[in-house]
Amino acid sequence: MYHSLPLLLLFACSETGLKGVEDGPSEVDGSPDPDIVVDPIVIDFGVLPAGSASEPVVVTVSNQGDGVLALGEVRLLDVNVPFSLTQPDTTLLDRGVSTTFLVTFFPSEPGVVAGEIAVESSDPDSPVVPVTVSGESVAPDIAVDPVDTDFGTLDVGATASVDVTVRNEGSAPLDITDVTYTTGSSPELSMRADATRWILAPGEFIVVTVDYAPADASPDDGYITVYSNDPDEPQAIAAQIGSGREFEGFSTGWYIVDDSTNYETTSNPSYGIESYGDIDGYWYEPSGAHGLIGSADPAGDFATLHDYVMALAGAPTPVTAPLSFRTVSTVPTFSFASYSYILCDFWIDASDDPTLYEVRASSDDDGAQVMVNGQIVANWYLGAAGSVNIGSAIKPGEVNSLIVILMDNSASDKYLLDLGFYRDGLFVSG
Repeated sequence: MYHSLPLLLLFACSETGLKGVEDGPSEVDGSPDPDIVVDPIVIDFGVLPAGSASEPVVVTVSNQGDGVLALGEVRLLDVNVPFSLTQPDTTLLDRGVSTTFLVTFFPSEPGVVAGEIAVESSDPDSPVVPVTVSGESVAPDIAVDPVDTDFGTLDVGATASVDVTVRNEGSAPLDITDVTYTTGSSPELSMRADATRWILAPGEFIVVTVDYAPADASPDDGYITVYSNDPDEPQAIAAQIGSGREFEGFSTGWYIVDDSTNYETTSNPSYGIESYGDIDGYWYEPSGAHGLIGSADPAGDFATLHDYVMALAGAPTPVTAPLSFRTVSTVPTFSFASYSYILCDFWIDASDDPTLYEVRASSDDDGAQVMVNGQIVANWYLGAAGSVNIGSAIKPGEVNSLIVILMDNSASDKYLLDLGFYRDGLFVSG
């Protein structure tokens, strides 16, 4: 924004008053002197729209003295103000001869601005004649509120709405030429508007509404784009996100995948398995997420792991009591490993206290890795299953995911016993 600046006008004193506009001829040491006259010495460009340019103003420089007038540089004292100059075509003026230069105002943003031009010459009485320049610029200024909206997680079939205000906070009319809505993949987010074009005076506003009706558990996103004549922000965007959940109550149930394949673990010396439940063994699990061991993108790898399990699992087992999973293992000890997966998506209310929640199991063979929302919350070694608080990984008001990878690296039983959620010490059913 431009601001008004105090101007210091430099004039030399003469016998007739202020010098620099019209001086009488004089002689120094018997030589005739030049006498400069500049007209106008005050230029007010008035009010212009930001991003436009004024018609040039012609400034005339004349010599009314008897000697030859030599013009020096014509320059702006502050190069950061939005005025431009041309230079005079002639730099030596005999008596009665004139030349001109042009001044233009080209504001790029709203505000009041002022500057000073210095006209230098060989006039001994007025070696510098100041020309003051000023102008004001106006522009529309779009403001969209709210810029970001998160509807959170809604039950499938529920609906929510948000009103998005588009306001002109500038000093000139805001011409809204179009308003569009773009969604990532589905019509679950949509926009309602009375029109797509408006002209808003300063201070006026319009309201458009975005409705959300999730049809599945997939995340949804969309955004409004407002096209206008705002010179700084010709396209203003307001974004919305949300997701749905397809289950009622606490959880989806247990999704279980038992991969009976034995994966060879001795080909990579960087990840050798040397003990029961060695966490290096998760490097070999076949989802491609490697149990998040060494992951540079835990959220992305966890999503890969989640998709892998859901693609192979059948119908879920209801969460009505602690889950016990047991199978037979034929893995050659420490040379191969096999993996089983237990997954549960769950929900806690936005107002609930996540620190009250634990995951417990009574025993495991040969080891289990416990993950919530891409965070490894526990590694249970052979027979070392217990209780782990998962509050730091839970996102209240959203769908959360628990994945337990049970690893076996010796020819024996493979099991995880009495797996369950607990809130404040009490078992949580689905």
